[in-house]
Amino acid sequence: MEAVLRKVEKLKQNFRHSGGGSKFFNTAWRGEGTALQHELNSNDKSRQKNAVKRIIAGMTMGRDVSHLFMDVVKLGQTTNLELKKLVYLYVLSNAKLQPGKALMAVNTFLQDTTNPSPVVRALAVRTMMCVRVDSVTEYTLEPLRRAVNDLDPYVRKNAVIGIGKLFHNSRQLYEDQGFSTELLKLLTDKAAVVVSNAAAVVMEVNSNGGTPIVLERHHIMHLLDQIPGTTEWGQLNILELVSCTRPGDDRFAEDVVSRVMLQTNHTNQSVVMGAIKVIINYLPHCGQSTVNEVGVRINSALVTLSRGDPEAQYVVCKNIHALLVIFPNLLINNLDSFYVRFSDPPYVKLEKLRLLLKLVSNSSANGILKELEEYSTEVDPFFVEEVVKGIAELALKIDSVAQSCVALLLRIVKNRPELLPQVVTSCKNITRKYPKLLVLGTLISECGADGVVEEEAKVSLIWMLGEFCEFVENGMDIIRKYIEELMLHEPPVQLSILSAVIKMFLRDPQGMEPTLNTVLDALTTQSSDPDIRDRAYAYWRLLSKGIGVAKMKEIVHGHHAAVAVESTFSDAMTMGDLLKSINTAAAVFARPAQSFLPPYGFVTEDGSDEEEEDEEAEPQSSEPQVGSTEAAQPSLFDFGPPAASQLPAGPNNAAAGAAATSHRDPLEDLLGGGLPAVPPKPVVQQASTLDDLFS
Repeated sequence: MEAVLRKVEKLKQNFRHSGGGSKFFNTAWRGEGTALQHELNSNDKSRQKNAVKRIIAGMTMGRDVSHLFMDVVKLGQTTNLELKKLVYLYVLSNAKLQPGKALMAVNTFLQDTTNPSPVVRALAVRTMMCVRVDSVTEYTLEPLRRAVNDLDPYVRKNAVIGIGKLFHNSRQLYEDQGFSTELLKLLTDKAAVVVSNAAAVVMEVNSNGGTPIVLERHHIMHLLDQIPGTTEWGQLNILELVSCTRPGDDRFAEDVVSRVMLQTNHTNQSVVMGAIKVIINYLPHCGQSTVNEVGVRINSALVTLSRGDPEAQYVVCKNIHALLVIFPNLLINNLDSFYVRFSDPPYVKLEKLRLLLKLVSNSSANGILKELEEYSTEVDPFFVEEVVKGIAELALKIDSVAQSCVALLLRIVKNRPELLPQVVTSCKNITRKYPKLLVLGTLISECGADGVVEEEAKVSLIWMLGEFCEFVENGMDIIRKYIEELMLHEPPVQLSILSAVIKMFLRDPQGMEPTLNTVLDALTTQSSDPDIRDRAYAYWRLLSKGIGVAKMKEIVHGHHAAVAVESTFSDAMTMGDLLKSINTAAAVFARPAQSFLPPYGFVTEDGSDEEEEDEEAEPQSSEPQVGSTEAAQPSLFDFGPPAASQLPAGPNNAAAGAAATSHRDPLEDLLGGGLPAVPPKPVVQQASTLDDLFS
């Protein structure tokens, strides 16, 4: 014990004597370069080491120390490992700025690749591969090939990483020298650390346009054998590579699944998700008994992960969204694990809420509705707005609780009037799917329309009035109030008013003719928005054709699109993208990886890509879209019209006919008529080095 205390005291004294390294960052003085040069050429190892440290400190602060390059490179032949690392760090940093001088250090690198010490050999190989200079890359090929066959696993591990850097810097050299064969051989290495790094490099090569490295069965089984002996990062690399392979038969798939299943009990969340990713890819080839057993284990693993730290919960919930697209019945019996807790941060609350709405079924709908009623009393206004949206989404998904959802929305807006705009917006889709519920009349009679002040809410309210104005007691008065202030509203609201008035005119041509004239005249003469003017002119020209009300209804009303529940993932993601996104950032962003990752290759400081990318266009993916019929996979876890009237020929006259003209209107082909067209009014035109070396 006394010896240990003496050693600790000695270390403290040395630290105080050295100044903790801060002394190397002092202000430069006149003649410092000459003094450093003398210290570099001295025979005292301590002085040499301090000189190199001061040079690196100056380099860190932006000083030009390139004139000392030759004096520093000569120290690379030292036997002192710390000094050698410092020299390599200096060379590596200056090689990027002065590629011409990098060749001067190649001889030192080549000598160190044959050094008796495996640490020195590995350091030399690592540094050479980090020097991204074309003239140096050619000298690295032979040392790299020797390092691949080195007896020491530490050297082989660095050689594997070097192959990855060679692929990154010069893909052509990688292909010409046949290093893909070396990578395949390293996947069967006896050292687990070599195998895990080789798996990472193979993943990079296969996912970035290199010649695909195809794994055989014995490669996959050897990878799985090495999982217990690697670090968590190594296990993740191996699982990621195995998840990209495809089983040859059902028996092999079940063997892989049974061996990977042990990793679902790992303490690291990422390793667990990596194991689930492998299982999800292999499960379609397994028997039903294996599927049932695995489903229970995956459910248990995901529930356990969902009880971790808030950050981990968020990522796990995002990955569960991807899993539910592939296997909709996953976690359907574990809803209580995703109930929102008062202590959850806002971002976790939102993800849990979305998961509950995605997992809801006919049997659990009433329980989820009670949960949503509790959530509506939260103090966070943004979360409560999302709860209101969720109640409307629940009504759209489960028909049996639609009436209860509407009643709950009315109670919410009665207790919290500030939520009226959000409730109105949410009721729009409910009204579209269930028009017989008469949501609008009850909502306006109990809450009124004066509190609807947000743009989206006003658009929704006006749309509902245009569709069901006759069923609202004072619906016509509300529309007239909006028309009186027509030009004071936002453009989307003006478009909604125009559409609503047209629909009401088609139901009552005589009574709505003056109102329609007023709206068309205001929008075609006073509006500065081209979209609004174009829409108004389009309606005017349709009306001026003199077609019947029945034909006009077919054009204006058309067919209502089906009400779509909000999608979690981008429509650009195929089923293959979803499988790849599990346990990656793509699942968190809910977008394909290529949409937010930069192009693969070395990017210089000025932002230009030094590597010439392959200009050949890759074939378009033929994988089905997530929302398409082809993308759907079977669940693997089975637990008499009114008379035509004379319609307006212009905004100011709803009864006059159109003037004849020689101009042929394109709408004639659409409407099948040869009636003269009225020309529209003119439209006004409005105008890191340390990471590489010491990783």
